[in-house]
Amino acid sequence: MSIPYTYILLASAIISVVGTAPTLLSEGARRYSWIAPLISMIILLIAPNTYLMAYTAFLVVIGVLGIVTLMRLNSPIRGVDYVLVSIMIIATALALYTSNLALALLSLMLVSAPTYLLILMGDPNTSIEVGVKYVVNMIIATVLFFVGAVIISSGPSLITYIIGFSLLLLGLSLEVGAAPMHEWVPDVFTAGNPIPVAIIASIAKIAPFIVAVKITLTTMSLYKIPPYYLAYIAGAFATISMFLGNIGALTSRESPRVLAYSSIANMGYVMAAFAAAMMGAQEMGVTLGGLALVGLLLQLFMNAVGKMGFFNTVFSKGNNAVSTWLISLAFIGTPPLLGFWSKLYIILALVYGNLTWLAVLLVINSVISVPYYVRLARELGGTGWKGGLAESLIIVFTILVLSTTIPPPSWLIHPIMNLINYLILSL
Repeated sequence: MSIPYTYILLASAIISVVGTAPTLLSEGARRYSWIAPLISMIILLIAPNTYLMAYTAFLVVIGVLGIVTLMRLNSPIRGVDYVLVSIMIIATALALYTSNLALALLSLMLVSAPTYLLILMGDPNTSIEVGVKYVVNMIIATVLFFVGAVIISSGPSLITYIIGFSLLLLGLSLEVGAAPMHEWVPDVFTAGNPIPVAIIASIAKIAPFIVAVKITLTTMSLYKIPPYYLAYIAGAFATISMFLGNIGALTSRESPRVLAYSSIANMGYVMAAFAAAMMGAQEMGVTLGGLALVGLLLQLFMNAVGKMGFFNTVFSKGNNAVSTWLISLAFIGTPPLLGFWSKLYIILALVYGNLTWLAVLLVINSVISVPYYVRLARELGGTGWKGGLAESLIIVFTILVLSTTIPPPSWLIHPIMNLINYLILSL
C-alpha cells in the first residue's frame, strides 16, 4: 500500500524542523545544520508517479542550490535559513499536488512567510528598511489573493467573478512582482543582499502561479465562466509587465536593478501563459491546456535558474564570461537553451488559444530584451575563471540552462504536460 504523498510532505517538514533544532544549540554544530533540510527535500522524490517526480526533482535541485548559495553568506541565522528554504520547496510541491483549496492557500503562505526573514539578512543599515517595505507589500498581496480566491470560489455571478478574479490577479502580481503591482521590486532587489534576493527572485515565484492557475481553472469549469474575459484581463497584465520590465531594464544601469526589471518582464511572460491557460479551461487535458502549463512552468524554471545564477554572480562581483553569456542567451530565448523552449511553448499556447496578438507582443519584448542582457553579460562576465564555491555554483546553473540542448519533448515536455491532471481542486 503506497503512502499518501501528503504524509510524505508532512514528514519532510518535520524532519527539516526537528532535525535542524539540535544543530542550533552550539556554533560548532551549526556547520551540520544543512543535513536535515537536505534530507527533507530528497524525501520529496518519493512521488506517486514519474510526472510529479519530474516536477519535484527540479524543485529539489533548486532547493539544494539555494542552500549552497546561502552557505556563501555569513548569516546570523545560519541553520534557520536552510530550514526556511526547505519549507519553501516542500510548500511548492504541495501547491501542485494538493486538490484541497485550504491546503493550496496554505502552501502559498508557507512559501511567502519565510521570505520575510530571509530579506532581513544582510547590511542592517539597509535590510530593515527593505525588509519592512517587502513584508508590507507581501501582506497586502496575500490579503488580495485570498479575498479574490474566496469570491471566485463561492459560485458568484459573472460580474462578481470578474471582480474576484481581478483581485486575485492583483494579489498574484504583487506577490511575484509583476506590473502594475511591481513597485517594490526595483528597490528591494537593488538594496537587498544578492544572496537572499536570489531565493526570493527564484523559488518564491513558482507556487503563487500554480495556486492561481488551479483556483481559476477549477472555478471556471465549475461555474461555466466564459474564458475570454479572464484571458484578456490576464493578457493586459502580461502586456504591461513585459513592456514596463524590459523598458525599465534598458534604462537602468546598476546590474541588480536591471535584474529587477528583468524579473518583472519574465513575470509578464508567465502571465501570458496564464492567459493562454484560461482559454484552455474548457478542455482540460488536451493540447491547449498542456502547452500553456509547459510554457508557464518552464518559464518559471528558467527564471529560477537564471536569477540564482545572476545574483550569485553579482554577489561575487563578476564571474566567468562563458557561463554569464550562456545564461544571458537563455533569458533572451536563444535556441536550444532552456529559455527558448519556455517561450516557444507559451507562444504556441497563445496561438492555439486565439491570443495571437499577445504572442506577437511577447516576441517583440524578447527582441527588446537583447541589449540589456548583452550588457549584463559584458559587465558581469569579464572577470575570468575563479575557483571555489561561487564558480561551481555558476557552472551548475549553466549546465541546467544547457540541459535542454537535447530536444526535450521525450524527457521534459511530456512529464510536464501530464501534470495538468493535478490542476483541479475539490471544491
